[in-house]
Amino acid sequence: MESYSMESHFQTITDQRITFSNEMNNHLDHPWIRPYKEKWSIGETYYHLYLMVKRIRQLNSVYIPLMTPVASIRKKKTFKTKSEDVFKAFEQKHKRAMKAPFLLMPPKELDKSYTFRNLEQMLESETEKLKKLVDQMDERVAGQIYYPDPYAHYPNLIQSIHLIAIHEKHHFEITKKYFNL
Repeated sequence: MESYSMESHFQTITDQRITFSNEMNNHLDHPWIRPYKEKWSIGETYYHLYLMVKRIRQLNSVYIPLMTPVASIRKKKTFKTKSEDVFKAFEQKHKRAMKAPFLLMPPKELDKSYTFRNLEQMLESETEKLKKLVDQMDERVAGQIYYPDPYAHYPNLIQSIHLIAIHEKHHFEITKKYFNL
């Protein structure tokens, strides 16, 4: 991968997923059991994470080619490579969790025949597609592709990959808390 920072963020994502899977091992045979009536199951959480990566990949398949010429001109400017934990900041400010947009909500009639391994493979497949999309990007160009997302403080492409890691960690920590781990 051309960008050391994005490669590092993708490695963090992989490491977190492995750790979560190992820690939740006793609960993975029944991914659709909700810890509480109003809280997502492990399966619903993983489907949400899958949708998040898929939507980011879909957006970027159009957005990156559009923004690359402008970013290439600006590539000598400085840029950030990490993001704040916007989920934690939102919870502290509003005393509640951030609500997922409807595009990232697991469907009500989700196919419950998926096993945890199926969900894991779906998430990994989308992640690999996203990696392939950004694999050859010059870090200086990626650092100048910005997104109009005020909640995340207008992150660049590198920061958006970091936000995936932060987002997944957020969900993994919540899920472990609900299952008393």
